[in-house]
Amino acid sequence: MATHKDKLLESAQKNLKKKQVPKAIKDYLKVVELDPADVRSRQKLAELYVRSGKNTEAYEQYEAVAKYFASNGFYLKAIAIYKQMQRLDPSQISIYNRLAELNEKQGLLGNAMAEYRNLVDYYGRNGMIADEIKTLEKMRELDTSNLNIRIKLAEVYAANERADEGLAELEDVLEALSEKAAFDKILKLYKMFLPFYPNNRKMQMGLALAFYEKGDYHRGVTILENLLKDKPKDPDLLRLVGRGYSDTENWPRARKVYQQLLSMDPTDLDIRESLIKCEIDSGQHDRALTELEEWKDTFFKADRLELLKGFYETLKDELADNKIVLETLDSIYELTGEGDKLLDIISEKEDEPDEILDDETLSDSLLGSAEEDIAGTDIDLDLVSDADDELEFVVIEDETVDLELESMGGGFSDDEGSDAVIELEIDDNLDFNQADDEELDLSFDLEEDAADPAEPASPRNFQADMEEAEFYLQQGLYAEADKLYRDILAYAPDAQECRKKLEEINALQAQTAASATPQKEQSSADDSAFDLSFSEGDFDFNLEDLSADAVVEKKVFKTDVDEQIAADDMESHYNLGIAYREMGLYEDAISEFEKAEKEPSRYVDCQMLKGLCFSDKNDYDNAELMFQQALKSEYLEEIQQLNLGYELGLLYERAERYNEALTSYQNVLSLDRNYRDVGEKVTRLRDLLGLSPADGESDFTENKERISFL
Repeated sequence: MATHKDKLLESAQKNLKKKQVPKAIKDYLKVVELDPADVRSRQKLAELYVRSGKNTEAYEQYEAVAKYFASNGFYLKAIAIYKQMQRLDPSQISIYNRLAELNEKQGLLGNAMAEYRNLVDYYGRNGMIADEIKTLEKMRELDTSNLNIRIKLAEVYAANERADEGLAELEDVLEALSEKAAFDKILKLYKMFLPFYPNNRKMQMGLALAFYEKGDYHRGVTILENLLKDKPKDPDLLRLVGRGYSDTENWPRARKVYQQLLSMDPTDLDIRESLIKCEIDSGQHDRALTELEEWKDTFFKADRLELLKGFYETLKDELADNKIVLETLDSIYELTGEGDKLLDIISEKEDEPDEILDDETLSDSLLGSAEEDIAGTDIDLDLVSDADDELEFVVIEDETVDLELESMGGGFSDDEGSDAVIELEIDDNLDFNQADDEELDLSFDLEEDAADPAEPASPRNFQADMEEAEFYLQQGLYAEADKLYRDILAYAPDAQECRKKLEEINALQAQTAASATPQKEQSSADDSAFDLSFSEGDFDFNLEDLSADAVVEKKVFKTDVDEQIAADDMESHYNLGIAYREMGLYEDAISEFEKAEKEPSRYVDCQMLKGLCFSDKNDYDNAELMFQQALKSEYLEEIQQLNLGYELGLLYERAERYNEALTSYQNVLSLDRNYRDVGEKVTRLRDLLGLSPADGESDFTENKERISFL
């Protein structure tokens, strides 16, 4: 016997068939009063309220349904309901928080981060700093490797009297970027944060190093000179300044810096090496030779024989007639086993009859008389003077080395006429906006550092290249995939699979361009210039987007969210897409299917479901594109081929493309005569098109043999 509730539901269905929505609403209201736990009826009631334009009433019913689903662990259904509520009333900021929490519970961290991002944007616009920081900290906990989040958090900290916390975040980010040699990005960050920390010496030194790494030594030295005014004997600063002077070929200043450092630590061979190199590069070869002769045994003991050889070979070219250079180089070649070069030097000496060589050369004293010394045993060397004041090496027992350093100027004052120290004005003199700074635009690919051009090209691996290109394609990196497939065709022109993939990429790029058109007008102003500062809720700082490429649109953590998708549950994205489609949230459904299709086994189903979503929106062109892409997939199965052919026929019918619809149905019929109502579809379309049974049968027989979905 039918209950009162059953009668009310039956009445509601009758009223809906008669399109009497107000009466159906009354029926469902009574059902909900009788059974408040009937979430299906509540959801239907909410949908009817939406159809009637009563969004407030619909919101209340949806909220009850969403809470029921969430409390009972049906997170995907709850997410779909909250998404619908968000569409009804976007001002309800609590929904963003609930969506973020539910996505996090479901394991959809990419979606959760997107919702938290919306919250941060809202809090920033409305001056809700505490909530903004709390949300950013939550995002950092979810993805500690997301540098964009940490940069934004550092900026909010620094701007709101939490400078120490902001600096700690910034330093972590700078360290991560330094490990990747991302100096363009580092320079951008210094520009952004130096106004917050104008007197921070560590940041200024870091900025100078970033300039050094970019080859801009003049600006780097300017910063360091300014820092030296406060700490003129800081060895770290002096080393960096000396390096900058050397790289800018300011030899007098470089030499004075190195001499000052050696007066502080005469045993520092790195600085000694820099000083000798400075003297050679500046043409003071005699001074370099004197320095080398005094310290060559110490360099040798420190396993720097190759360094010595390089220095003496240079001096041989510059001081061709110098006996000391030839004899020492002769000794070095004996130690390195380069007999051919040794003979060259001996030959050169024999060609000079006026010069008399000693019976015992420096190589004899350096090598000693035991062959085992040459084999790599420890050698203790010391400089001594003979009666003629000629330097030679002798083997001694004491391992200590007597180091005597000639008096060097310890001051760092400039010689008369030398360049004056330039004061650094961080805000004005750095001039980050000069034309040459366009090179500093960031293209954040924490994995895309430029390859060393000096490395020889290695043989191409076809399979590895194909796998890499497929990865790019699955990640939506169409430009990278296109380039790699074309590179493969350059050395493997018969690779038909590459040509098919290029066709697929062209179709995908056309689809992306079509869907992106509405946003381009909105973001055109953003593309004109880049500003690292945040203002008015402009939560758009993304290292990935700091590029001079005008076609790159402004995004908010988009790249990081996309990267997180790879770690998310593909099945959850797939099921969420289905839930969105059932709710009529077609754009959200398409977005979820695009994430889920990265799983190869779901690619075809996701393409078909995207096609159905586009069809539901009456976007027949994109729907057809999705179906065709699915039919071309290497993962296509027979039953999916039948389903797609049938759906394609339905699509053509809706678009009144009856000839193409008939062809699609006939394709299905040729594979399975009993598939759904395809036989009836073919008959009806033949009649509609005025085809005689004989003509139709002829067409069918021919198509059965030759028509394919590809």
